[in-house]
Amino acid sequence: TTRVVMRIRPGVPTLNELSRGVRLGREVLRWSRGQPSILAICPSHVHVFWKSFEGLDLPDLQCVFTPGNYADGKLTELDDYPGVTGSAWQHRPESSGWVRARSTNVFEDPEINPNYLADPMDRQVHLAGIRLVRRLLTTPEMLRHVEGEIQPGLALQTDDELLDFARRNGSTTFHLAGTARMGPATDPTAVVDDRLQVHGLQGLRVVDASIMPNLPSANTLATVLMIAEKAADLIRGRQAPAEDVPVAAFEAA
Repeated sequence: TTRVVMRIRPGVPTLNELSRGVRLGREVLRWSRGQPSILAICPSHVHVFWKSFEGLDLPDLQCVFTPGNYADGKLTELDDYPGVTGSAWQHRPESSGWVRARSTNVFEDPEINPNYLADPMDRQVHLAGIRLVRRLLTTPEMLRHVEGEIQPGLALQTDDELLDFARRNGSTTFHLAGTARMGPATDPTAVVDDRLQVHGLQGLRVVDASIMPNLPSANTLATVLMIAEKAADLIRGRQAPAEDVPVAAFEAA
């Protein structure tokens, strides 16, 4: 994902001001009283699912909006000036990278190359995402509060300029999945079967986002909760509940 950052006009409160000094003290007090507070909210307040190109059957982009902006090169540290941030990422990128062991020493960090934006389709979708976020942050409703674009900056407009910026400033969206994917024993890339049991081992299951065969087109939380619910039933030997209403009743209706 590549962040688009807009500076906000003076007097419009953002997370940047509310998380410092006296204002932060007020937010802590509000939280202690059970009142709305920045201590009890997710930084991303708006989520958008959108199509990078007209004619697609389903959205292939997810966008988020945060009423704050982060310091340059930092993932979670808020900047000193008031701003807002929008970003977009591709649901299922085509590029693939690799992880290689540097030595037989398990305590030595591996060599990792995610190979982002290697596939031409990924580059086109990412550019569409940046331009979509720019449009959303410059609507008439937003322009009442926005002073100007800080990042990438209006000087960057061409595909090459934006891709260069993305390569130098882009980051992941932290939804790791698929490292112990589900599949049949005949699949050399599969780690667990459809009962979440590790192939070739007895009494060991994996129950988290790593068993997903493919990335979901959204955040992973709800999917992981359902995986855990199913795993609990498998471990306890519980059968799926019978239908309360026979299928024939629906057919008759």
